[in-house]
Order: sequence, then C-alpha cells, then structure tokens
Amino acid sequence: MTSADRFTPRFNAHARISARRIGREQQPLLIIDDVLQNPQEMVAAAALANFTRPENSAYPGLNAPAPQAYARALTEALRPLLHQGFGLPLKGTLTFFSFMGLTTLRPDEMQPLQRIPHFDSPDPYRLAVVHYFCDPAFGGTGFFRHQATGFETVTADRVAEFDRQAAAELRRGVPEIYTGLQTPYFAPLDRVDAAFNRLIVYRNNCFHAALLGGAPLSDDPQQGRLTVNSFISAQ
Repeated sequence: MTSADRFTPRFNAHARISARRIGREQQPLLIIDDVLQNPQEMVAAAALANFTRPENSAYPGLNAPAPQAYARALTEALRPLLHQGFGLPLKGTLTFFSFMGLTTLRPDEMQPLQRIPHFDSPDPYRLAVVHYFCDPAFGGTGFFRHQATGFETVTADRVAEFDRQAAAELRRGVPEIYTGLQTPYFAPLDRVDAAFNRLIVYRNNCFHAALLGGAPLSDDPQQGRLTVNSFISAQ
C-alpha cells in the first residue's frame, strides 16, 4: 500500500452544486464546490506521493497515482449527477481512472500541442473530472470552439477533419505562451476558475485547456497547481 492509498475520502453531503451549458452545442458542465470534508488530507497524501513525468502523455508536468479509494468513491458519489446531466447509466458498472497532477512546465518547455486546447477522446460518454486542490491564483479550465471547423466537440466522424485542419495550423506555428482566452485558432466559450476543493465534470471530447494563472508553478504539491484528474465512462 502506498502513502496515497491510506487516504480515505469523506464526501460532503452539503456540497454546492451548479450546472450550465457550453457554447452552441450546449454541452453540459457540472461544478461542485466543497466536495470533500477532508481535502487537506488529499494534499498531505500528495506530499508523500512519488510524482514522475508521465510517458506517452501530453500532460504538462508530473503525475502520481491517485488514492484507489478516491476514484471508486467519487464515481459512486457522482453517479446520480452523471446520469442526470450526461446520460451515464444509473445502474451497472462504470469504469474509472484517476491520477494526481502537478503542472510544472514553462511554455518554452511544452510541445506545440500542449499550448493549444485539446480533446481527450471522441467518446461523448467518457467524462473528464478535474478536482482542484489549489487556489484561484493558479487559473482554471477553459472551453473552446475550433474556429476553422466550428467544432466544439470532436466525435468519431469529426476526427479526420479536425486532424487535417490542426496539422496545417501547427505547421503555421503556435506562440510559446500558455493556452489562454486569446489562443490562436480557437475561440473561447466558457471558463471555470480554480478554487480549493472545487470539482468540475465535462465530456472529454470538448475542446478544453488549463488556463494557468500568474502564480509560480512548483513541483511541491503543497505549493503548486495540484489537481486530481479522473475519467469515468460506462463499461
């Protein structure tokens, strides 16, 4: 058992829940504040975790496995909301995967693909969850429309067209700056600011990106932009 696995999440029955729709496609966005009763224990677990640079990943920093109890408990705690807001089944097996993330790379250390909005997969029933364990100074998450195609999400039938357009745009170049509301080739649709113990849920095929604030990035989970990132889908 790792140090992170000794963490036992306690979910807050009085968490504040809000929902809205994004862009022309009206994609759902769920925001929950004060999610855990014991968020500082997650930070303490992260401080003892072994963070490494992930292989075969576009994540702009360091990762460590999330506590096993967290992902399982999170999935069950959110299930009614995932059913109501995103159409995941109310019963049956949901698959889940979680990791702790620390954003650490400077813009000049990032690949061009890391400096523009992205989608994770074309599966509209695979949901992305970001749980912030940092304050608003570290920015938040933005959602975007790809200007050349008009796409706000990428489904299986859109992948080839987006890839063609994106390849041409990358050949033209991407400035060595963090993704922001003025990022080339994309138009901003919405944003959610980071807040300690805030969680957001959205379809993983939405164009999204971390909007990094002015706070200095750090590889110390107690000082840096610590998030727990999860993916949940129907089996």
